[in-house]
Amino acid sequence: MNQSVENCTMKQRSSFDYKMKRKVDDEISFTPGEREVARILLSMQKIEDEKRRTYNNNAHPAPQINIPTIPGITNNDILFCCKPFVKKLYPTDLEPGQSRLLLNKNHVKTYFLPLLKKGEEDVREGIDVVVYDMQGNTFNMIFKFWSEKVYVLSGGRWVNFSRTHQLKAIEDHVTVWMFRHSQTNQLCFALSVRKVQN
Repeated sequence: MNQSVENCTMKQRSSFDYKMKRKVDDEISFTPGEREVARILLSMQKIEDEKRRTYNNNAHPAPQINIPTIPGITNNDILFCCKPFVKKLYPTDLEPGQSRLLLNKNHVKTYFLPLLKKGEEDVREGIDVVVYDMQGNTFNMIFKFWSEKVYVLSGGRWVNFSRTHQLKAIEDHVTVWMFRHSQTNQLCFALSVRKVQN
């Protein structure tokens, strides 16, 4: 195909595309039923886009709360931090066979879940998290929705944490924060132990 014929063909194609676009834009080519379907689809797309924008812009961010100083973690390392809650420890929290710390369900839903990103929404599968104590020690655990009933921090490292801090049921409390690490984007928890003074 010579150059002039090719140019002519491209012009015709461009002209055809333009006419088709005008036809679609003017809705000339739609039947009333098709026009209604197109309107619904556009509306659904707008809703989906708005949801995505809301999520990406974090339109309802978790409140910024200061965590006590943790060795090895600076304020610059903490991207978002949720309001903490204080948890009284019960015997089931410290049973090695359970290997889990039960979290306050209402608090998790209100303050912790909004911090999750796309791909982390299904907490039933479990999310790998790093848990810090106030001495800067780290414990790898799993944050999950357990047995379709409760939120927990689970795994053998919870048992390690409880033994390291010699936790006692009924007497001891832990304050629980959740935050996102700005350098790694990793979801993290910080646990501060308050022991009953004898």
